[in-house]
Parts: sequence; structure tokens; C-alpha cells
Amino acid sequence: VLFFAFSILTNAQELEWYSWEEGYTKAKDEGKIMLVDVYTEWCGWCKVMDNKTYSNADVIKKIEADFVPIKLNPELEGEYKYNGNKYTGKKLIYHLSDNKFGGYPTTFFVFTKDHKAYMEVGYLEAGVFKTKLDKYIQMK
Repeated sequence: VLFFAFSILTNAQELEWYSWEEGYTKAKDEGKIMLVDVYTEWCGWCKVMDNKTYSNADVIKKIEADFVPIKLNPELEGEYKYNGNKYTGKKLIYHLSDNKFGGYPTTFFVFTKDHKAYMEVGYLEAGVFKTKLDKYIQMK
């Protein structure tokens, strides 16, 4: 029994997260929706979302099928290219949110064909998040 339980734990599925640059290119090339998890190191609800929502097997399955998951910490220094322009992390999230960024965690769903971005602010438990994923898949 102990061996069986251990094998289940070691085979736990995890999302493969991409950087902005890798994910943006991958989403464009594969025609998938960018799922951008905007977080900070100090954000407690960001950690809860990682541990509870992004570790849910059904959520992982949906994301892997139709999205490219990207982690973005706008507090880190760096330059992000998007739609022919260059942004800092903070300027990028304000651009994506049409200057209506509401805090952490925030999830952006970005459609690379028409450069439309949709924002979901706050912690979302797995069941609610799956409904949001379905909504954006239907918009594709």
C-alpha cells in the first residue's frame, strides 16, 4: 500500500510554465491562447492558486490542450516584446488590462491573432477556473 501511494504522489502532473518570450512565440506558432499568470513572490493568494488551482488534474488537462501557460512577475526587471512593442513588466500588464489592472493574482487570456486580452482578477478555485477556461476556449 505504501509503494502504491508513493507512486501516485511521484506521478503527480504539473504544468510546464513558459517565460513570456517562449510562451508568446509558442502560442502564435500553435494558434493557442496565452494564459498569463501574473504574480509576485510576496502574494499569498498567488501561492494558493499555484497549490490548489494550477495543480488540479482537470485544470492541467484543459490548459495543456488549448493554452500556453506563462508565468509573469511584473516586479522583476526585464523587457517584454508584444505585438511589435517593448514593455517593462508593469507596463505590459497595464497595456494588457487597458490600464485597469486590479492586483494579484491576475490571469490574462491573450489571443495572439487579434491581440485581444481578457483579465480575471483574484484567486479562482479550480471549479470556477475550469468554467473560465471553457469560456475562453469557446471564444477561440
